Amino acid sequence: MTSQTPYYSQDETALLIVDPYNDFLSEGGKLWPRAKEVAEGVGLLDHMRTTLATARSRGFRVFIVPHHQTTPSDYITWDYLSPTQQRIVAQQTFARGSWGAEWHPDFHPREDEPVIRQHWASSGFANTDLDLMLN
Repeated sequence: MTSQTPYYSQDETALLIVDPYNDFLSEGGKLWPRAKEVAEGVGLLDHMRTTLATARSRGFRVFIVPHHQTTPSDYITWDYLSPTQQRIVAQQTFARGSWGAEWHPDFHPREDEPVIRQHWASSGFANTDLDLMLN
């Protein structure tokens, strides 16, 4: 190891793959048109593939952190939805049982990789088991 090569301990390092659904990361996905220009401009998918392959090859823990899969009855008892939640309901983004809520083909979890409890908002930590799994 040289002084320029960072060292990451396997015991203290994990890779979180957040919302790796087709709706978000695939051509034809409901959110892809909003993300496409930036994602393609920075090579997002290639960087994600490389990072995931590197983490796996070096024995780092990998966690899949998925968004809630939407159903038509979501939020019906809620009085105040955020604009994002309103769009999710209207578009049925990540709709349970749809192609959009399936894993992007390059980011399927392996059998030994935990899938965290689905999050409903922008944080993969709030109301999930992620913090417990990282300990």
